[in-house]
Amino acid sequence: MNPKILFVQKIFTKREPTIPSDRLRRLAFTLVELLVVIAIIGILVGLLLPAVQAAREAARRMSCGNNLKQLGLAVHNYESALKKIPAGYNGTPYPPSPTTHFRWSSLAALTPYLEQTNVYNGIDFNVPIWAPAPSFAVFPQNAAAVATIVPTFLCPSDRGEVVTVGNGPSNYVGCSGSGSNGGIMYNADGMLFANSWRKFADVTDGLSNTVCMSETVSGAGKADTTTLPVGNDWKRSYRVYTGSVSAPLTDAVCNSSTTFRFNRGYAWVDGGAVNGMYNHYLSPNSKVSDCLGRTSPGWKAARSWHTGGVQCAMGDGSVRFVSDNVDLITWQAAATRGGGEVVSLD
Repeated sequence: MNPKILFVQKIFTKREPTIPSDRLRRLAFTLVELLVVIAIIGILVGLLLPAVQAAREAARRMSCGNNLKQLGLAVHNYESALKKIPAGYNGTPYPPSPTTHFRWSSLAALTPYLEQTNVYNGIDFNVPIWAPAPSFAVFPQNAAAVATIVPTFLCPSDRGEVVTVGNGPSNYVGCSGSGSNGGIMYNADGMLFANSWRKFADVTDGLSNTVCMSETVSGAGKADTTTLPVGNDWKRSYRVYTGSVSAPLTDAVCNSSTTFRFNRGYAWVDGGAVNGMYNHYLSPNSKVSDCLGRTSPGWKAARSWHTGGVQCAMGDGSVRFVSDNVDLITWQAAATRGGGEVVSLD
């Protein structure tokens, strides 16, 4: 063959490289190596998830604090317009419904100052919320407004679900005071109590030192039980006391009760003890069960799903996070409008 042709063939002829068989075996992962990689990935995911959950809860807590901020500013706008602080609820005679059925909450009064004018216009404040026994139904002209779910009244860290059919739930409550009067919601020592309508000038302890509103945990909507609730059910329940609906509470009365209910926070329109008000007799997220009747009296703690404490809207409109471990005397002093105490929740 012509040497020139042979030279050209050598140039243009592809020769596939050959790989030794021992190197071919080393190109794949062994089963042990694959398992090690999977284990490492699992550990990294396990380390990452808590951080993601913590970041999400921080965002939810910030959103919750913003809701309380809006409520605090709404109280100021209400006081500026009407020259009084909204009442915890307004008990008004309306036969045949008892006075306690006419308990429109402070949240209901604040709706026009929270860009909820349509909800406010849908409420007839001239009639009670609840009809007399045995129906206890919502008056028809108010049914639509009562059932409205207002996002500003819900903490993102809670369920955000309806507790009882036909009622919009809430996670925010007005502070009636220290609870030292046996939990009675009338003539209490806080900023928002039944038939109060105080003025900012009445808060002689200083608006920045007095709690106006805080958080509550909504109920699970379950049936009553005489079995001690556990887990999340325990936090969503309260103990139902037996006895007079007007006499001051005692520890003995509360401890004697064996019935628990799960409808707390079921209606934002209702200012009663189960829904719209709380006091500082118990510490934040107290391990002691709340002790409530339908209206008054009641010992109801500030409660939340935020780790380590609850958020409070102060009288000046600021929002503070208060630890579960706050001194109880300090906590109770911060609830009074004119106790003469010098306290700090920081």
